[in-house]
Amino acid sequence: MRFYIETYGCSMNRSDSQIMEKLLEEAGLIRVNDPREADVIVLNTCNVKTPTEQRMIQRARELSKYAPLVVAGCMAKSQGYKLKDFSKVLVAPREIDKIVEAVNSAIAGRRAEFLEWRFIDKSSYLRDPLELVGIIPIAEGCMGACTYCITRLARGGLTSFPKRNILRLAEHFLRKGAVELWLTSEDTAAYGRDMGENLANLIMDLSDLPGDFRIRVGMMTPSSALPILSELIGAYRSRKVYKFFHLPVQSGSDRVLEDMGRNYTVDQFLSMVDFIRKELSDVSIATDIIVGFPTEDEEDFESTLAILERLKPDVVNVSKFGARPGTKAASMRKLPDAIVSRRSKEVNELVERIKEEVNERYLGRELEVLVSEKGEKGFQGRTNSYKPVALREVKLGHFYLVEIVDFRANYLIGEVKEELGKAGLQIELKLT
Repeated sequence: MRFYIETYGCSMNRSDSQIMEKLLEEAGLIRVNDPREADVIVLNTCNVKTPTEQRMIQRARELSKYAPLVVAGCMAKSQGYKLKDFSKVLVAPREIDKIVEAVNSAIAGRRAEFLEWRFIDKSSYLRDPLELVGIIPIAEGCMGACTYCITRLARGGLTSFPKRNILRLAEHFLRKGAVELWLTSEDTAAYGRDMGENLANLIMDLSDLPGDFRIRVGMMTPSSALPILSELIGAYRSRKVYKFFHLPVQSGSDRVLEDMGRNYTVDQFLSMVDFIRKELSDVSIATDIIVGFPTEDEEDFESTLAILERLKPDVVNVSKFGARPGTKAASMRKLPDAIVSRRSKEVNELVERIKEEVNERYLGRELEVLVSEKGEKGFQGRTNSYKPVALREVKLGHFYLVEIVDFRANYLIGEVKEELGKAGLQIELKLT
């Protein structure tokens, strides 16, 4: 029996798909890379934004023509009713350990729903890294109550995974050749709040594992990061941790942030970033902006432009507000599409200018770069602050001293000066 799996969304979804693949293969199914060759298909969905939701419906329609379809992921839990014309079987994120039963139901033509809230320790499933990257789920769900977010309806409240199992999975990935460990959850800074632990301690324990590798910490909600910021800075001082913070600000207006349910102020956010930049040299800041929230007026929008000018982030993910079913913001009166489109255009133009300004500062600098990805036009590496660098004539999984000779808005262009050595685990590890 052959299966095909297609995955959308965040790194947590990619990790979930790896777990489902492992369980299906252990049950004797064979994975194929073409849906037309499959006896059953799994679509692991995302629905964080309205355009993504529409894409999921389109893919479900297309994939259901080839073989029985199992719909898994966030949309299966929060909007499964929109996909029942294409699939008889739905699997929620906290039920992925039942994927074999779900697939058998689909093949037999039975309708089945696996949509309960259950604890699954996703850090306990050992699997191969994705090329050179080991994705480590450290928690599921969040402690927030953002008025616009549908993800909590799919993933639930915070459930942290045991640190011992996270360390064991990290060790396994390193033994299997990973050179990067990605810590992922809906809010990494909330890790351990439900079990007397915290993210900083976890990062330090991971950094203590032998080997020359890098740790990338995923998105942190500012209100979760603030209480442990000094501890996080201490953990980030390890050379094994990318000096990269993904802190979504969402708006430059305190009034809109309150309407969004974000639980921090603009001044708190800026003070946090200022402290990070003061304590850690050469740090990258990524953030998110929602344009056109229902209560955003022109003054609020101008405040968002102003915070971007003040912040000058390395990465900005800009989204137009789209009402998500079941959220508080869905009942708010929407702004006219023309206003939202105009504001989105202004923000994106500003972001492009800022990114070029930021990247221009790197010209002529010599930086250590870890090569982690090969593309059609060459290789991509990452600096110690997780800045992407385009390179040629290098080896995957190796460190290089690189001079930055050019740039684009989204990446730097480097020229190799010296090879510094191979990354990863070079010695035997034992975790008792």
